[in-house]
Amino acid sequence: MFRLNPKLIALLLFCGAIAGVAGVSLIGLLHLIQQLVYGIVRTDGITFRNIVEQTTAIHRLLALSACGVIAGAGWYLLHRFAPKLVDIREAIGNNATPIPLVSTFFHGMLQIFTVGMGSPLGRETAPREISSAIADFIGRRFNISTEERKVLLACSAAAGLSAVFDVPLAGALFALETLLFSFQRNTVIAALICCTTAALVGRIGLGSRPAYQLPAITLNSPLLIWSLLMGPLIVAFSWLLQYQLACCKPAVRTSPKLILISIGAFILIGVLSMQLPEILGNGKAGNELLFNDQISWHYALALLIGKWLALLLATRAGAYGGFITPSMMLGGLIALLAATAWNSMLPPVPIVAAVVTGATVFLAVQQRMPLTAILFVLEITNITPDMIMPICLCLLTALSCQHGLNKKQS
Repeated sequence: MFRLNPKLIALLLFCGAIAGVAGVSLIGLLHLIQQLVYGIVRTDGITFRNIVEQTTAIHRLLALSACGVIAGAGWYLLHRFAPKLVDIREAIGNNATPIPLVSTFFHGMLQIFTVGMGSPLGRETAPREISSAIADFIGRRFNISTEERKVLLACSAAAGLSAVFDVPLAGALFALETLLFSFQRNTVIAALICCTTAALVGRIGLGSRPAYQLPAITLNSPLLIWSLLMGPLIVAFSWLLQYQLACCKPAVRTSPKLILISIGAFILIGVLSMQLPEILGNGKAGNELLFNDQISWHYALALLIGKWLALLLATRAGAYGGFITPSMMLGGLIALLAATAWNSMLPPVPIVAAVVTGATVFLAVQQRMPLTAILFVLEITNITPDMIMPICLCLLTALSCQHGLNKKQS
């Protein structure tokens, strides 16, 4: 059984603080890049959605074209000349595989630069990867055991997530549910130590306001029935997205051709953004519209198609980034369209509640983290716990369908 000791507790506190500083620094850099690229000062109350909506369509096209050059050249050079990047899960599973600190740092910086310029991928992977690389570097200097290293890496990666979203509990659960696959008492304590420390540092640097301010949410009986029926639909869309993303991933990342592909792909994303500015960035722009019921079903359909295509194009370009917020945006859009169709024929369901349910369950299915997804959405929105019921009902049918699909494919 894994045991805590004073040295490991000190390392967890130290790496949690480092993850917090890294998260604050990277988000600060992200905001600075957004301001420089789009020429609008980001003050209180001004979000990235406001920034891109205030710029011209040509400005967005040029910004994404430049993003394609940086993404293509940057990742080509990184894969061609730098030490091989190591996935967090691979490093956790193999003690003999160190995470290259310098390569991972530049890899994370490329993610922040491209997302700041408008890449449709998420921002959370960079702080996770950089935090875990620093933790691995420190852990090896202190000669910790294989089991201690696994816990330190997983907790540090989750701490990066905790810092940028201010989600200490969801961050800890992310480490336990998706990286360690363990809920032993000592691993739970380790995750809470590291993630709470990171979230505290992040809160000092970034503030403590919820990521989304939602209106009062009403619930009714039709919503519960709708939630049960939505599960299979969400799984179908999630499976399709995963299949298409797998097909779009570059087979070879060390060819100069990837630079041209990246430029072409991001130009196409820029063309889409000329009419659909909310597809740019990690997806928060779309979520702000969805969670405040400020979007018609016509525009939601256009955004769903646009964001979906943008994610496929960015993947084909060889770009990296997270999928947490993009998944929430896609799930929310699908839910809004489904709820609108339902309301046209049957007893109506509250739109915002349906959107939150769809966003949470799509995130849970897409990232294979059902418990983390529920707690994550609760922490970033401060919604009433009453929402857990429709979310759980939707997850019930969604996870059953996902299990059936996985069993059939195996």
